[in-house]
Amino acid sequence: MIRENIRVVNSTGLHARPAATLIKTVKKYASSVTLVNNGKEVVLKGLMSVLGAGVKGHSEVEIICEGADEQDAMTEIKGLFASGFGEKE
Repeated sequence: MIRENIRVVNSTGLHARPAATLIKTVKKYASSVTLVNNGKEVVLKGLMSVLGAGVKGHSEVEIICEGADEQDAMTEIKGLFASGFGEKE
C-alpha cells in the first residue's frame, strides 16, 4: 500500500469532468484506490463516489493505492492532479 498527499491545483476541485477522468484512469488498474478528503475516506469506484467526497479546489487530499499495480496507478493519478485534469485556469 502506498499513500501520497496530493494538492488539487485546479480552482474548481473535483467536479463532474475531472471526476470522470479520474474514474476512467482508476478503472485501468487492478489496484484499489481510496481518496481521503477532510478525514472522509471514499473508495473510488464510480463518478458519484468522487463527487460525494466534496473535494474543493486548491485543497489537499490523500490518495491510497493498494494492489499489484499500485505504483503505476499512483504515478498516473499524481500526473492528473498535477495537470489540473487538463483544465485551464
